[in-house]
Amino acid sequence: MTPARQNFTLSDGRNLEYLTNGLKSDSAIILHAGTTQDITGWQTWFDYFASHGIFALSFGRSGYAGSTKMPGRITIDVANDVAELASHLGISKFVNIGLSGGGQHAVATGLDSRSAGVVTVGSLAPFAELGDNFYTGMQEADLDEYAEALKDINLLVKRFQKWQEAGVSETVAGNDLSERDKLASSKPSWKVLLDSCALTMKQGWEWVADDYSSYLQPWGFDPRDVKVPSVIWQGGLDKNVPVQHGKWLAVNMPNARLELRADESHIGIFVNYEEEIMQSAIALLTSS
Repeated sequence: MTPARQNFTLSDGRNLEYLTNGLKSDSAIILHAGTTQDITGWQTWFDYFASHGIFALSFGRSGYAGSTKMPGRITIDVANDVAELASHLGISKFVNIGLSGGGQHAVATGLDSRSAGVVTVGSLAPFAELGDNFYTGMQEADLDEYAEALKDINLLVKRFQKWQEAGVSETVAGNDLSERDKLASSKPSWKVLLDSCALTMKQGWEWVADDYSSYLQPWGFDPRDVKVPSVIWQGGLDKNVPVQHGKWLAVNMPNARLELRADESHIGIFVNYEEEIMQSAIALLTSS
């Protein structure tokens, strides 16, 4: 059963929408969704963490569903929102997991004194740091997305609206599925994720400008200053966020290790290695 959405009023008056897995604790795993993913897209992960007695929650970045938009949002802004929410819920120790576009935001939370670690899955590295190498190996659809975001965000909104018309499963996951992708597509988390993306697109488009603003602007902090233990999960066949992004994070974050899976795609690694990814976060949270 999907828990009820909850709301928290931030210090600047914006609303932050969140979900929990029903447990309560002063330690937690906080889940940062990928681009287009609704907070309900973590339900199978919620169930797994609950079965292991771990309090977990997900939240909507600004512009998503019930979370108020924040024009010009940069990455560190999301970490500040998480810090307020954690204080509100009485959380004194946390590990943040970020999928895809949520990855860099999870990294930012590693600066918080309550952070026990960070886990990313197919996360972007800083646009300003990678330069043209940001795009190397990226599929055409993603190249077009960033080009439109830099030119006119309304063009990108129209692109996502066409995704909605065409069917989210084909546009998010693509049609050319590898054997590992086919394995992933047979598992519950694949459908939960894609259904949540479709839900986001039914609820509005304010998230588009906010998310791509944070992807393409400087992050507002230096990832080299994130010294907590971090696990960087990366697929070698990822065409959405190519392998150099994960490698850059692993090299430049002082206490990070790279978990590279050469035969996995962007969504494939998230689903096929989900238990290992969750266990890597639990290990950080429960370490002394």
